[in-house]
Amino acid sequence: MEQESTTSYKQIAKSTGIFGGSQLMTILSGLVRTKVLALLLDTTGIGLAGMFQSIIDLIRSVTSLGLSFSSVKEIAEAKQSDDPKRISSTVTMLKRWLWWTGIAGMILTIAFAPVISTFTFGDKSQTFSICLLAFCVLAGTLSSGQLALLQGMRRIGYMAKASAFGAVAGLIVSLALYNWLGIKGIVPSFVAMSVLSLFITWWFSKKIPVEKVYQSYHETLKKGGGMVKLGLFTVGSGLISTLTLFLVRSFILQKSDVATVGLFQASWSISNLYLGAVLTAMGADYFPRLCGLKDNDAQIVRFVNQQTRFVLVVSTPIIVGMMLMTTPVIHLLFSSAFTPAVDLMRWQILGTFLKVLIWPTGFVLLSKGKGLRFLMVESTWFIAYYFITMILWPLLGLNAAGLAYVGAYLIYLPMVLILVKPLCSLTFDGRNIVLMVIYVLFVISAYLFVHFLTGWTLLIGGILLFICCLVISGFEFNQFLPTSEWIPKLKKLFRG
Repeated sequence: MEQESTTSYKQIAKSTGIFGGSQLMTILSGLVRTKVLALLLDTTGIGLAGMFQSIIDLIRSVTSLGLSFSSVKEIAEAKQSDDPKRISSTVTMLKRWLWWTGIAGMILTIAFAPVISTFTFGDKSQTFSICLLAFCVLAGTLSSGQLALLQGMRRIGYMAKASAFGAVAGLIVSLALYNWLGIKGIVPSFVAMSVLSLFITWWFSKKIPVEKVYQSYHETLKKGGGMVKLGLFTVGSGLISTLTLFLVRSFILQKSDVATVGLFQASWSISNLYLGAVLTAMGADYFPRLCGLKDNDAQIVRFVNQQTRFVLVVSTPIIVGMMLMTTPVIHLLFSSAFTPAVDLMRWQILGTFLKVLIWPTGFVLLSKGKGLRFLMVESTWFIAYYFITMILWPLLGLNAAGLAYVGAYLIYLPMVLILVKPLCSLTFDGRNIVLMVIYVLFVISAYLFVHFLTGWTLLIGGILLFICCLVISGFEFNQFLPTSEWIPKLKKLFRG
């Protein structure tokens, strides 16, 4: 059992390391792009880019039917069967559905562009820009589907390369367009990045050998029923997610101005997207493997505990470090003009830690095909987030969105546990419970440090706190993946 556990941790670490490298490249590219956007166009450019991104995400959430996520489960189960015909049939079905939903999203974007512009910006001045975003919707749908194919087949290496190359290519093109067109280059850069991403993901997905099989369109509709059914629940969640962020940004725009939306966008990018990239790297191989265990509850519980422990050990030092370095990070990634977002970001980092605690457990709902339960918990979080923000805004202003982020996860976390437990009798082992308590104390301490300490006291106290957290994580990491296992490989890698 111990050998099996070590092997599982090795696989988790390996897949996280491979895809994590590409995520690091994606993050760095995003940081540079955002930094340039902040310097050239200030908070207004960040806010405008955030509004356009919300439009793309909202339409894709409506029209994609959640295929980019539900198809991972279908492909992973087909791969688990070791039946080439089943794999080929599943891939053919997926590609057709991607084209249908992508074209539908493109048409709807163009058709409703005037309405979207009026609702978002108060007039039809951005109609043409929104029509151009239709290409982003189509390309994004196809690209995400091809990444789902790579993930379901567990080709993490290809997936990592596609993400990294796409990030670098998108960065180069977007910087050129920002420099050339200024604020008018935001939409063209979105289109260029989407097209580049589509080409790169297509290049890697075609490397997967798939047999040609005949499949009628009636059969495609019929076979895709289960995938679409689960996808509709995830798209419901995605729609509520995107709609909520869209409404929050619109609410902030109405109560304040575009610059304040830019502050919100900056904080959201760091606390949610960049830290979330760590979880994305870990989930690249976690979800397909979990789907392969859907009928073995004992293995599911063991695997969830392993992934939870790994996530806590790796993520918590990052979260503590980010909490202690909030102000320098804001200035480094954006500029001093974004200093008012510091308190908001600290609240959101605190909420992100709560997300880390429950993140591996939530995947059980999807691996078991319980889309309705998944929709319930995800919807609850976003609804709570939106209404808490609205209620607290008169008292706290922009910081209301940060406190709402924490409050929503305090509601979300017990809901996930309640809904997952009957599916596989999930319980956390004693080691994980102790780690959770220790790491909660570290994160809360970091939050209190930055609020009540200043100057040298904060610097020395923060360094000591971070080192203690890092030492504990290093000790735990060595327990499930001894240094004798990976240090020689790391040295060999660097020599190579």
